[in-house]
Amino acid sequence: MSLYAVLDDIELEIITWLDGLDMRFGSAYAEQGLIGRKSILQHTGFSPDEVEIAAALHASWCNPAEEVARLKDAMDAARPLAFVLGTGEYRGVFVITDLEVTTRQTDGYGSVIAFECKIRLKEYVGDPAEPIPPGVIRDGLRIPIAAEEAQAWMPGEAGGPLDAMGAAAGDAVSAFGAVAQAASDVATLASIAQAAPASASMMLPAVAQSVAQAAGALPVEAFSKLQTVAAVASDAAQVVGAMQSAKGLLDGASSALGSGLSGVSAALWSARAAQGALDGAREAVSRIAGMAALRSTSAWLT
Repeated sequence: MSLYAVLDDIELEIITWLDGLDMRFGSAYAEQGLIGRKSILQHTGFSPDEVEIAAALHASWCNPAEEVARLKDAMDAARPLAFVLGTGEYRGVFVITDLEVTTRQTDGYGSVIAFECKIRLKEYVGDPAEPIPPGVIRDGLRIPIAAEEAQAWMPGEAGGPLDAMGAAAGDAVSAFGAVAQAASDVATLASIAQAAPASASMMLPAVAQSVAQAAGALPVEAFSKLQTVAAVASDAAQVVGAMQSAKGLLDGASSALGSGLSGVSAALWSARAAQGALDGAREAVSRIAGMAALRSTSAWLT
């Protein structure tokens, strides 16, 4: 499962846990000069926490250009943002101080498919002369970073609907990737079958297995259970419908491949149709994942 983080209502996928999320903490000291002796230090407080995120924005779960525009607008407006990790840990209120964007993938028309972003955040504590803004963590209090310790800070019971939402969304992202890979494998097989049928015959069993495994990986049951959760029932129903359609198409592709190279063309159509059916459900999965990641925000911002 990919690790999600949420910056206000902007969903991010952390590229790697160790390299993708850096945090800096600091204490502030004033130096008092003494005649003929070394200066002494006096602790004056704490420096605002700083966070640097390396994140991916991909068309499979969002509109990358729109998300970058939202990040840029938030930075330009100096808007304080709630920062929540995918484990449910609420880290406080931050402002964006720097934003770097690199285009990683485009389609044949130049439209962006994937951006890589580097986002630098600094903790926001408001004006000392004014009441503390909602969501600001007081007195250096920090929620534990370890996921097992963070469970104690999460509202609701472990294993409840929120955990089920996060697990189902992660399984869906993995399964969608498996279906896309299976469709690519069938397309490669179809291309090779035209030029080298003998080689294609050797590839056929592995491709058929890839298609069958992709069909079996679709978490239909997990999303069926989410249809009883009112907050995500509509999205869950949409995902279930798309997965059931895709599974039927993938089963058809497996049957076509079972007839040998003569069935590759039909299998290719079915595999591509299955991928297309799932593409229509990606936004629904993204909304469910975002709601799971935001599960503790309301507890800290009210």
